[in-house]
Amino acid sequence: MKSIKILCLTALVMVSMSARAQFFQSETDQWMMKPELGAMPFMGNVGQPGEFGYYLNNFESAAGLDVIAGRNLSQDFFVGVGLGGYYVANINSLSDYRLAATAFVDIDFRPIWFGRGADHMPETYRFAPMAGVRGGVSMLMDAEDRYGMNLTPYGEIYAGVNWYYRHGLRNMEHNWRSLYLQIGVAYMQQTVYLPVRLGWRL
Repeated sequence: MKSIKILCLTALVMVSMSARAQFFQSETDQWMMKPELGAMPFMGNVGQPGEFGYYLNNFESAAGLDVIAGRNLSQDFFVGVGLGGYYVANINSLSDYRLAATAFVDIDFRPIWFGRGADHMPETYRFAPMAGVRGGVSMLMDAEDRYGMNLTPYGEIYAGVNWYYRHGLRNMEHNWRSLYLQIGVAYMQQTVYLPVRLGWRL
């Protein structure tokens, strides 16, 4: 009789552990990607100009694509690494352009409990705010060969909103799948930008 109780208890513990592992695998420990299209209007140059002026000396804005891969550390936090490619030009002279690239770490926080109880959200509630930071390096391919291929720090802070187009619920499948719009302030190549991005969390 005692061995049967031990067997039943072992079975219950194993089922419980399996269910818990499945929950963490499918809910809180989930890998995902974030492709983003963005425009980065020029805000101003900072620092000291060199012999040929600033790295971007002609009020250049940027537009490009970022791809980020990472995972959710919890229901609300995401950490990933990303690469970006940008077309950099003055909007009045698009033919005189340069190319830039970034490599960075991305951390975002999107409290899907925002405005509701942590575990009590109606199925129709599909929007949540987000905030995040990025840090890494930027490389400019200088078409005029003044500075060559140079590296500068890249940093950004941003905020936005997620639209959970499938479910949008805590404790439901695919509740991270969303389209989002974000706006922020970024620095790279001695220049401050106002990035606006449309992204897809998948």
